[in-house]
Amino acid sequence: MRGKRTDKIARQIQRDLSEIFNLLSSRYFENAFITVMEVRVSADLGVAKVYLGIMNSTKKNETFGLIEFYNPQIRKMLGEKMRNQLRKIPVLQFFLDTTLDQAEHIEKLLNKIKNESQ
Repeated sequence: MRGKRTDKIARQIQRDLSEIFNLLSSRYFENAFITVMEVRVSADLGVAKVYLGIMNSTKKNETFGLIEFYNPQIRKMLGEKMRNQLRKIPVLQFFLDTTLDQAEHIEKLLNKIKNESQ
């Protein structure tokens, strides 16, 4: 069961991480456009599962690996932004969200079927 507080914290983490990725994108992630799709925070606020969409990058897995590598620095930056709201910053677990890729693939298939039927 998710409570109001965990939802509020999840939304704040999503906003702050979006700003952080916006700042770090050109320096560390080869100008990849990183979108924080969703954040789920555990009931004890100890863990935050962060689902990311990566666009404008031909090497999504490498970019995701860099995000994992810089996880401690990203968490530190998040802590600086949220220090007035949380005593302890949750551990960040990143996951690659592929729903945009799947939607694009399905759209291409539908367009292909549409063109073949005409």
